[in-house]
Amino acid sequence: MRAVGVTEFGGPDALRLVELPDPEPGPGEVVIRVHAAAVNPTDTGFRAGAYAAMLAKRPAPYVPGMDAAGVIDALGPDVDDRLRVGQAVMTMVLPAGRNGGAYAEKIAVPAAAVVPIPAGTSFVSASTLL
Repeated sequence: MRAVGVTEFGGPDALRLVELPDPEPGPGEVVIRVHAAAVNPTDTGFRAGAYAAMLAKRPAPYVPGMDAAGVIDALGPDVDDRLRVGQAVMTMVLPAGRNGGAYAEKIAVPAAAVVPIPAGTSFVSASTLL
């Protein structure tokens, strides 16, 4: 799976296309195939190293991105029936969390952080709502 990440913190030129394993949903998680991810100040700070101390025990690359919209690709165990495979959703991601951020083709996130996209809203617009 392709993602945009950093191996060294810095400006926009630090961003690199990287290959990562496809995420697998854990208990209470869903995998979303990302159609759009927003860029916000938290993401630029992440890229620049503002969260380097929180990431010190994890190997690079570090994938930024807090806000995403896409389609549910897989459900982990213990996900309630309000979510289903194929559903258009939006989510807020913690890039310093175990799975990294939203700048990836697929992301695994807690189901509790996922909501359906409002009717008539594009993926691009939905990625900015949260």
